[in-house]
Amino acid sequence: MTTGNPFRYGDVATGDYFTNRVQELDEVTADVSTGQNIVIISPRRYGKTSLMFEAMRRLRERKILIAYIDLFKAPTKDRFTDLLANALFTGLISPLERAMKDAVALFQRLPLTPRITIGPNGMPTFEFSATQRSRDIDRTIEELLALPGRIAAERGRGTAIVFDEFQEILAIDEHLPGVMRAVFQTQPDVAHVFLGSTKHLMHEVFTNRYQPLYKLAKPVILRPISTDAFAAFIQARFTSTGFTIEPAACQRVLAITGGHPHDTQELCYFLWAFACAMQLPSVASDHVDTALTQVLDAESAHYITLWQELSAHQRQVLIAIAAEPTAVYSEGYRQQHRLGPASSVQRSITRLVEDDLIEPASRGMYSISDVFLREWITARAQ
Repeated sequence: MTTGNPFRYGDVATGDYFTNRVQELDEVTADVSTGQNIVIISPRRYGKTSLMFEAMRRLRERKILIAYIDLFKAPTKDRFTDLLANALFTGLISPLERAMKDAVALFQRLPLTPRITIGPNGMPTFEFSATQRSRDIDRTIEELLALPGRIAAERGRGTAIVFDEFQEILAIDEHLPGVMRAVFQTQPDVAHVFLGSTKHLMHEVFTNRYQPLYKLAKPVILRPISTDAFAAFIQARFTSTGFTIEPAACQRVLAITGGHPHDTQELCYFLWAFACAMQLPSVASDHVDTALTQVLDAESAHYITLWQELSAHQRQVLIAIAAEPTAVYSEGYRQQHRLGPASSVQRSITRLVEDDLIEPASRGMYSISDVFLREWITARAQ
């Protein structure tokens, strides 16, 4: 029996902590296995990375080679080059090359020769100088991007490269998507996987017909997990530690979170901790409200900082959407919530969407992306 908290939030959720996205996991695994390019788009904290890590675990069991790179860690082009080289070596080359010197020699034939450091585990890391000419860095990136295709063709192994938080590529260099298109479209045996959480940027990159990556990848959209699947997961996790949770309490959790993967795990984390501290024989609906208060207390400092960075009108729009997520541009709605002219609402909406604080729900309607921010506004900012 597990003695620790059976829920996890903030980190990648794998193994027993991974919430049951059976259909999406099967789809991603099948696509990558056949070399299909995919782009996974969802709001932040919807479990894209957790889903991909679970898929990668399955795929590696099938002997498919996978390189993974998180572009949040690549603020500059030279840092992107470093991370790309290390991801390719770790994921694609070291599982194949028995002789380390042969693997390292592969990188020494690049237009730029990296500085190679051997770590305590005996594995090399690669670093390119930021002082090199831009043209040489560009040629090196192109060579690195071409490497998975050569490996797949030479070794006859299924091969994939995963770019997490791909929207950051535009900040690194706006020309990189064009370079990637030119290289990737000649790699039919490589699955290119793109994950992104800034939805408006990801849609712009992959669905705008004038962008280089238009229709390069099959879209995979993550949505909230179904109530039945999540309720079964919650009950099983409580049971695994010797606690029971009433069906009404499960429904109360999911009514608050709407099946949002991260936020459901976070609320259940606090709920289980409360049950453990109070030694409750069974978790009931009123205990969920106590746990929610604890979550809001824990997140309050973050939300206060966020709130202070918004303009007065942006705050007013958020308060209105938290209270009534309906057609925000209608005259009656604007008058009721004292939002002023439609042009002012449009400016605030645009900024809030760009900051991932709200997302379009349907035509003219918006919802607050962060479940607990919505609850915090409802409880404390109105």
